[in-house]
Amino acid sequence: EAPDFLDYLYFHNVIDKLCWVTKLHYADREMAKKKKYRIDTLFQKFIIANHVKSQKAFKCFSKSRDYENIGFHLMKGWHNELVRSIPLYPDYLLIGTLLTRRDGPGSGGLAAWNIIQSYYAFFEFVSSLCILVNPALDTRGHKKVSRYFNNQFLGSAKNRILFYPFTLTSLSKERDFPSHPQFCQYRYAGYPREIDQNIYEIEKELPKAYKLLNSDKVTSVVDLLYEVRLWANYTEIQSLLKLSDGGYLQFLMRNLATIIYFMAGMAEIASLFAVGEAKYLGMLKRFSLDYIDKHERFARNKYLIPAYIRLRSYKHLGLISAPIDFIIPSSGDAIQFISV
Repeated sequence: EAPDFLDYLYFHNVIDKLCWVTKLHYADREMAKKKKYRIDTLFQKFIIANHVKSQKAFKCFSKSRDYENIGFHLMKGWHNELVRSIPLYPDYLLIGTLLTRRDGPGSGGLAAWNIIQSYYAFFEFVSSLCILVNPALDTRGHKKVSRYFNNQFLGSAKNRILFYPFTLTSLSKERDFPSHPQFCQYRYAGYPREIDQNIYEIEKELPKAYKLLNSDKVTSVVDLLYEVRLWANYTEIQSLLKLSDGGYLQFLMRNLATIIYFMAGMAEIASLFAVGEAKYLGMLKRFSLDYIDKHERFARNKYLIPAYIRLRSYKHLGLISAPIDFIIPSSGDAIQFISV
């Protein structure tokens, strides 16, 4: 293999294992056995499993909140997430081990550019979380945000507005790993790409993989995606991926969509608690008016836009009480809701 492609495989495998840990930890037994994960139902289970509540969140919020800045970062995150998700097919909700008939989110553009958009979506959602804790943080640049995220933010936000496995860093030890569902010990819950490797082994690999990015500083998923973005910026990823199976690209696009989806959800819920649902819905409405409604390809698929799928989950789980009838599809609803 070409050296650049070996670099890519390192990033690909770490991202894949991060997604696998997320899916398995929050799945139910039936999901794990069939390996038919869905991003909409898994995210709902994620909210319930972490006992997401405003009382916990307020313990780490700053008393002074810059509503305009929070909205600024959320809307930049929404924009990048939406653009990198083209085309909006219902298939992108499926995040199991089998590829769907369609190429999935991100197949509508160049792979290198999609990785860059994915990073910026993730970065903006992380920034919006960080300024809820420290409104004075300078969010102009990766290093300032990542340094704050890795060294200060996690101390107050862990298990309040940021949850496993996004809480793991290069310094994480066994005590930082939660108890997993009992079925995780069985063979059917093993990692499909490496025979007999289970979630307990994989989660120990993640801190080691983060440490390889920079052994002198605390590193995390924020730094991982930054390094992938740099790689995509300076490497001709399209030609490299042609050397191998196209499945690499499809799984990468799906995994990036999953990571962004969960980080976006944590940022949205924290912002919802911090500013209140009226202001939060106002931010979403402004984003819709400024961007979604002006582009017919998005307007006609409004119910498949990631931020709106999550919004419907918040409504279903009682985090939002206001009506959201404006994004209910007239027919053929692709979204699924879990029983609560």
